[in-house]
Amino acid sequence: MPYASSGAAPAEPDFLSGAAQRLRESPVDGWTDISAAIQRRLKTVRRRSRPIRAVTESGRTMFVADRVILSRLREAVAEIEDCELDSVSLVGEDDTCTGAAIDVVSRYGHDYQELADRVRSVAYDVFRELLGPTEPAFGIEGVDVTVKDLTDEG
Repeated sequence: MPYASSGAAPAEPDFLSGAAQRLRESPVDGWTDISAAIQRRLKTVRRRSRPIRAVTESGRTMFVADRVILSRLREAVAEIEDCELDSVSLVGEDDTCTGAAIDVVSRYGHDYQELADRVRSVAYDVFRELLGPTEPAFGIEGVDVTVKDLTDEG
């Protein structure tokens, strides 16, 4: 039974929903000042990045930060219709990338095999673009794609 003070009738769920909505909509004094301070602090936080070995067109070795690869993968997958990137894990040891595990989300009812093949192809293109002019040694088969579905709940 919901809590009611002073012997009053229990609060109605609609009343509680309305109260919660009014609280969400009411401004909080100083929030913009706090928000700006948090934003400034976050800009000073650095995330360590792992260098991934790549090859230039002239054959020289260079390194690409893993977060550059992850960012580019997010951008590329975002261009695929009805598909959202959920997570990416680069596979490999030391400074060598030997593949990736990619999880995407899509609506229920899509052809998941076709979607996984499309994501795999797009991701592999990103690896070729960033890791060098030659085909990555892990091949397109080294990109593992898992599709999770979402259902519409009426």
